[in-house]
Amino acid sequence: MKKFSILGLCLFAGFTLSAQMDLMKDVERTVKSGNFSYSDLKPKLDQITQNAETKDDVKAWKLAGDAAFANYDALFLKVQMGQDVDKKEIGNSIIDGYNYMISALPLDTVVDAKGKVKTKESKKIVKTIAENYSHFNNAGIFLWEAQDYAGAYKAWDIYTSLPNDPRMAQVGLKADADTIVAQIVFNKALAAWQTNEFDKALVAFDEALEKGYDKKNLYDYAISVATQAQKSDVAAKYAKIAQPKYGNEDPVYLQVIVNDFLNKKEYANAKEYLESLLALDSQNATVIDLIGVCLENEGKQDEAIQKYKESLAINPSLAITQFHLGNILYNKAYAIDNEASSLPQAQYDKIRAEQTEPLLREAAAHLEEAYKLDELNMGHALKHLKNIYYILGDEEAQKRVDLM
Repeated sequence: MKKFSILGLCLFAGFTLSAQMDLMKDVERTVKSGNFSYSDLKPKLDQITQNAETKDDVKAWKLAGDAAFANYDALFLKVQMGQDVDKKEIGNSIIDGYNYMISALPLDTVVDAKGKVKTKESKKIVKTIAENYSHFNNAGIFLWEAQDYAGAYKAWDIYTSLPNDPRMAQVGLKADADTIVAQIVFNKALAAWQTNEFDKALVAFDEALEKGYDKKNLYDYAISVATQAQKSDVAAKYAKIAQPKYGNEDPVYLQVIVNDFLNKKEYANAKEYLESLLALDSQNATVIDLIGVCLENEGKQDEAIQKYKESLAINPSLAITQFHLGNILYNKAYAIDNEASSLPQAQYDKIRAEQTEPLLREAAAHLEEAYKLDELNMGHALKHLKNIYYILGDEEAQKRVDLM
């Protein structure tokens, strides 16, 4: 009985191996025919590359890669003929092909009679991958359009990394011009951002910069990603590069740089940086406004107010400065009123009439101007205005603010 069981196991093992080899031959015939549905064939490809009997066979992986690349070629031909294709399928086909082929390479070893290790399929595999270099970029575009951002990132990552693979250099693969590659690396960063892979996105933004991509949108997107990742120092790094190039048309870079200093409570460093800019342009209202922000964060309220007024004297159309001044005057009025609240009524009324109410009215004028200049971003000014007019008992102004 025992011998019979062992014999049965041996027969079963032989049958399994035979079945797997038959499956490989069946797949090979199907791929060579060029007439197959990739989605229908995919389970068989997974089987021959994952089954214990064939998973270490280079032929299984190369065969799967050939099928995937053949499917891409067939679909791409349809695209060239103006026919619609499943963009996810075409994009993922070439990624599958790459993954299968790359997995095949370590398995491609043949030992000759003299014991020398050689490869049999590697040159063909590497050549197939290299010949499809530009198509990995196409795949990224297809997948981006299909909103498969993770897939787009993979395709573009393959495209940008292939020229660095020494095996590809051996078959003559040369990278596209840096101007082209830089754009694709930038696209790769955006794809990573879409899937909330912030670290990958920031690495790609850096790579795009190294390749020479220097457009304003890189800095804007990189700052947004770094901010979402709660890396104010990284956001400031991009802002410092962008400031000399695009600072005149967009004050956000200065704000990001200063915010990083303020988050670290490095007030002196912030003011030193801003003063260096002011030395180059003494009439830069935004820089003066930000010096006021630094002073306000240091608790130097009156000095900050003077800076905000100085900024508005140069450029009264700065909505953010109008808000800063209105906000600090509102806070100053509130502090005065709060401190006076414990005094006798007559004294309190005098302080309210002579100090609190004038400050509130001045604050309201700046807050209304801030909202008028930038309704989209100054909605928070309305909250202060409602409180101010409630304190002043100005019902008409309250109704007007409610309609804003």
